[in-house]
Amino acid sequence: MMKSLFASLLIALGLVSCTTYRYEYIAPATEAGRTCATQCMTTKQVCYNAMGQQAQNNSNICHQQNNYSYQACVNRAQSHDDVKRCNPNPQYCPSSPNYWQCDESYRQCFATCGGTVNVYKNE
Repeated sequence: MMKSLFASLLIALGLVSCTTYRYEYIAPATEAGRTCATQCMTTKQVCYNAMGQQAQNNSNICHQQNNYSYQACVNRAQSHDDVKRCNPNPQYCPSSPNYWQCDESYRQCFATCGGTVNVYKNE
């Protein structure tokens, strides 16, 4: 009984923390504003590319560090059992880019150009 209550509480807490946001963009009214917003989109795409490259570089460095750590462990090992205890992947190496900063900058730029950004909270 207590276990199922605890499990239900954990699930409920997990669902509460899944709040997401949806953004609606209303284009600027003027031609100059729309041109400006197009430049914002170009800047956002450049940012996305940079974040993707940075995530890939960070992942490569992480994998390299894992390899070095594993090789160092193997080199220090005094027996076959010691080698078995060496972990080839001691740390998780995420490779997903974080685009939050790019998106936030884009929203600010879009609004500065005269556009409207409406935010809706999804619960």
